[in-house]
Amino acid sequence: MLITPFWFGQRQLKAEASGDDCYRITGPNAPERFLGIRKTDDGRYVAFLRGQKEGGDEVVTGANFPTAYDAWEAAFELYRAREIV
Repeated sequence: MLITPFWFGQRQLKAEASGDDCYRITGPNAPERFLGIRKTDDGRYVAFLRGQKEGGDEVVTGANFPTAYDAWEAAFELYRAREIV
């Protein structure tokens, strides 16, 4: 189950599953984006943000996250920094 940050609900955003470890983010006054994580060969995680489900990554973190939870936090921060601030 995806755990969203506090500000996510305040912005009336919604997350719909859009594949393995990928969610479609929508909401009022917010562009549609696809947020996700993926596991690397060394067992760490990266977070990414896309404009289209099958499109290339617009923003991606390094493989710095030891857990999926940490990577999801980073993914939401990518979204917040890019689309809200």
